[in-house]
Amino acid sequence: MRKKLLITCLLALAPLAAEAKTIADARGEVVRETMTYLNTPYLWGGMHPDTGMDCSAFVKQVYGHAGLNLARVAKEQFSQTRHLSPSSVLPGDLIFFAMKNPGTARVDHVGIYVGKGFFVHASFTSGVHIDSVSNPYYYSRLISLRKYAGF
Repeated sequence: MRKKLLITCLLALAPLAAEAKTIADARGEVVRETMTYLNTPYLWGGMHPDTGMDCSAFVKQVYGHAGLNLARVAKEQFSQTRHLSPSSVLPGDLIFFAMKNPGTARVDHVGIYVGKGFFVHASFTSGVHIDSVSNPYYYSRLISLRKYAGF
């Protein structure tokens, strides 16, 4: 009876194992999905690409599409992720900023690093778009590069 129950449980879990992704696959999916949101309008508190979204909703939705769960607010997303050195950052990692209070560690903005020194984010002035990490405006407000806890 016990053996039969164990086999039944394993068979029930088999479809989940077949859907497992490698970390590289998940990162690739995050970057690809990021690009589908380009030119989405900005809307503070917004969570839908048709009506607009803010930075943390953008990140949450992109990661969610890849099957990765993140909190809704940038500050909480920061807490859910792990610190990276600049030499360790990879496409799909997150980049956090203090936009309202430069020079502090008060997280209020997040974007997704897509490689070669660029990140995608939802900004008040331009909606979802690509920017350079080395842009002095953003670089001076950079707090941390971080990776999803499962990466």
